[in-house]
Amino acid sequence: MSRRLKALSALALSLPIFLPTTLHAESSFLDHRGKKITFERPPEKVVTIVRSAPIIYRAVDEKADSIAGMNRDSLVRYFTSGIYAEMLPEMAKINASAAQDGFVPNVEAILAQKPDAVIQWTHDEKLIEPLERVGLTVVGWQCCTEQDRLDYITLTGYMTGRNDRAQAILNAQSDTLKALDGKVAKLDKTALPSVLHIDKLADQIQVIANGSQDLSLSGVTNPAADNTGEWWRTVDFEQLLVWNPDIIIIPAYADLTPQDFFNNPVIASLKAVKEKRVYKQPVFARTPDAPEIFLTSEWLAAIAHGADFAPEFRKQIVDTYKLIYGAELTDTQIKAILESESNAPALKYVELFG
Repeated sequence: MSRRLKALSALALSLPIFLPTTLHAESSFLDHRGKKITFERPPEKVVTIVRSAPIIYRAVDEKADSIAGMNRDSLVRYFTSGIYAEMLPEMAKINASAAQDGFVPNVEAILAQKPDAVIQWTHDEKLIEPLERVGLTVVGWQCCTEQDRLDYITLTGYMTGRNDRAQAILNAQSDTLKALDGKVAKLDKTALPSVLHIDKLADQIQVIANGSQDLSLSGVTNPAADNTGEWWRTVDFEQLLVWNPDIIIIPAYADLTPQDFFNNPVIASLKAVKEKRVYKQPVFARTPDAPEIFLTSEWLAAIAHGADFAPEFRKQIVDTYKLIYGAELTDTQIKAILESESNAPALKYVELFG
């Protein structure tokens, strides 16, 4: 069983039966610092400094009314253009002055919003102490294991009083990944394809060595993994040739396309390039914290092993975005999410996903 599936199973067992009869029931829970947080009623004003928190809060609460402020990076990355901007136009109207530099809180601007709670990272006490010193309630999120990301949804359920919504989203993830795990379990473990994620292609090549995505769930291996905990490695072409991956994946955030690889004579001898098995990740992989990130595992399994590993995938995208965001996706938006135009030259992409 993959580590992500174990995390989902553990979460299902550990979640308390806490479904308040009204949205105004008192909620008490531990954040990622182990600090007890209590709200007599769901916060009416929340400021988020964690970049992905507005996406998650909007998904669980089904509205943006309580989000009083966010990190400017959240606005620029997610809500100025692209699918989130199209689905959730109200997010672009939210004050975006909560952080000055990265995750450093802009305390004065946050106080001006008079928030009932602030969502902030826990990895550096200096990010939280200035907020608590002025009397603000901080809900700490830690980064960035699979379990942490499941917890973001659970903690948001506690804050909003929408534990039912949080559980529905987690169930959608769990059900999908369990079905996928059953198919992957039947594969020959000695013959799994190798997959390399490359986000920079120049004189030096940057690969994701130890990312947070559980590639085993898709039935593939990562030749760059070295257990150092370092997310990226910078390598030269000779090392790339030694690995010679079966498939190359371009992360959703990278400013590259499959055609950039196919047009590059330096890497023309790589197996993945020769066989045109270079693919750009869909938009739902843009942030690993997004509630829909689980679709990435199915997508990659279909790339590696065929359409049976992601049957009716376009319909699943539609159903998932409807559940999480209440969105009615158009065919144009589905193609944009799947990066269909960028992936058109890649082997069997149109056949797999349209």
